[in-house]
Amino acid sequence: MKSESAFLTEAQVAERMGLKLEQLRDALPSLDKIGFPKPDPLFADRRYWPAVKAFLDRRYGLAAASGQGIPALDGVESWKRKKSA
Repeated sequence: MKSESAFLTEAQVAERMGLKLEQLRDALPSLDKIGFPKPDPLFADRRYWPAVKAFLDRRYGLAAASGQGIPALDGVESWKRKKSA
């Protein structure tokens, strides 16, 4: 039986979310503004997966009472970075 790590690198978080690392990195500035779990310096700057999952559950209405303060999905999200001149 394979155990799953609790603290994940950005690449591992992206993989669990079904994204490429670049897609997650493009989305992080917007996600950070609405409370996406931060990397923990005590654990090699990795993110705590249960907190990431809880964040996503609240965002998608699966944890209704505890989801206050996190905007629900309301349409197409634009995560592309604007190229600077």
